[in-house]
Amino acid sequence: MATLRFFASTRAVVGANEVPVENYSLPAHVTTDVLRNALIGAYPQARNLFMTCTFLADGTRIGDRTVALSEFDTIDVLPPFAGG
Repeated sequence: MATLRFFASTRAVVGANEVPVENYSLPAHVTTDVLRNALIGAYPQARNLFMTCTFLADGTRIGDRTVALSEFDTIDVLPPFAGG
């Protein structure tokens, strides 16, 4: 199963740099929509933040919200940011 890596404001909400995806009791077929909903369920105060996050799977942006994430080693949760 994958490791979730959190950056910037998502790291502040979760309180960790990395968390095993198993911590969120997700179904076998995890998509970005399922993951996003699990994060919102775990941290409801950060709903707006997680709704705007971008997900990278093994370093590649996931544009298709139906892609199964279980095939990847790392999933990065990136908040929106400005600058370079």
